Amino acid sequence: MADDISEIRLVPAWDSPSIRSILGRCIRDCQLLQAAIAYWTVDGSLFGHPLAQRISAPNGFLCVDLHMPTDIDNLAALVRDGAHVRLYCEDITTYRADGKKEPPFLLHTKMLLFWKADKTAELWVGSHNWTNRAVMGLNIESSLAIRMSDSSRLFFEAAEYLDKIKKLCTEFDLSKVDFYKELQTNIDERTVPVIEVEAAAADNLSGLEISIFGTDDRDLKELGTVRRKVFLSATETDASEAEHVYPAKISQAGELNSGNPAAGRITFSSRRYAFRVGRRLPELLLKRAVPSSVMDTAKYYVTIELEEPDKSVKFDYPRARIASWEVIDEDQSSLIRRLGLDDLAVLFRGGEPRVKVPVQIQPETSQALTLYEKRNLAERSFLTKRVVRKR
Repeated sequence: MADDISEIRLVPAWDSPSIRSILGRCIRDCQLLQAAIAYWTVDGSLFGHPLAQRISAPNGFLCVDLHMPTDIDNLAALVRDGAHVRLYCEDITTYRADGKKEPPFLLHTKMLLFWKADKTAELWVGSHNWTNRAVMGLNIESSLAIRMSDSSRLFFEAAEYLDKIKKLCTEFDLSKVDFYKELQTNIDERTVPVIEVEAAAADNLSGLEISIFGTDDRDLKELGTVRRKVFLSATETDASEAEHVYPAKISQAGELNSGNPAAGRITFSSRRYAFRVGRRLPELLLKRAVPSSVMDTAKYYVTIELEEPDKSVKFDYPRARIASWEVIDEDQSSLIRRLGLDDLAVLFRGGEPRVKVPVQIQPETSQALTLYEKRNLAERSFLTKRVVRKR
């Protein structure tokens, strides 16, 4: 064949879909392996040959996308055996024509370059992730396996391409195993905004319109737009401290005279209301007229319409986090810089790309506090986050 390519074959055969033994042979016969695989879940011992040794050679490496279903523990085991493993961690969400979001996971390469001592190499390019279902043949997968001289143009192009991927990835750090796992779970965990109050008769708020007044205008900035969907958490003031969570809609919000003299005088009918002084937990009082002392002191108000609670779900506090995703300037992303303007317009529907990278944060203390503890916190955000789970 031209350009020092000796063989091109499609693997696997339809009637023999497992590539386990074929990969085992490739690992056995090569001196080193360079690879970029989207998802990795297999144990390194699956192939019966020292895979970690091939990736631990001076120029050997493995690049894997961080996102699920990649198995962090299996990658860590390779690193402990000396393998050079790197993670691709960037997140960029794109949009379909109907405006719906597409997954932000970007490393989809399945490329393996097996370097051999006899100056030849074998290049695999195809659909196989290194998961049990793909390797053992349950999935419908296909790859091209190309044997060639290590002086061929294709060899150099493949090696250069893999090296560019390597430079986009971060070296796997064994001290950050929990951090990597946290990033994976954060991606999947959906939270909703919750306003917290304490209240008597907290189990009987469905259908009510309540108002919250506050003295710290940071609360209003946290809240965002009117008509926003939120949840209200009302904890009983009695010894039971039972919590009742109501879906809610913000019907009105705005500044009051004490915060902005130009806001105008607003009056409120008799209602259940809470007065949030500073950033402390407020108490939702029984129905009454809103006194002038509150109106003269508060800087803002929020009126909320409460709906029937959903008994099929529960609202857990997010567990203490050590990882988060931070938005960076789009110009810092090599993947964004290589795209044309027309392609960017289609991918992001005319909007600006949001490029996110992982950051470590100081572990937060648990937010699942007693009512006494909540009352005595000097600083508590107006909106807290909860994870919605099925009972």
